[in-house]
Amino acid sequence: MEQDIRTLNARIDSLINKAQALNTENHALKTAAGEALSLRAKVEALTAENNNLRAKESALLAERDDLSRKNDLARARVEAIILRLKALETPES
Repeated sequence: MEQDIRTLNARIDSLINKAQALNTENHALKTAAGEALSLRAKVEALTAENNNLRAKESALLAERDDLSRKNDLARARVEAIILRLKALETPES
């Protein structure tokens, strides 16, 4: 009978140790899950920021192309004006 009690006590101690180990592992897993959720939120925020920056880049590229086209038109007009002015300076034969 006393041997049975010792065996049961040893089994209980073993189960208590296993429960404590599981509690420690559970806490570690909860911490890791919280960190994973935090990282996921950061990834989602960075993805949204990246999409926003890509849209801004696209808009800026379109604006640059428009300004370049307008610059070319202005240059052509100025060159035409210069040619007309030079033609006025030249004495007619």
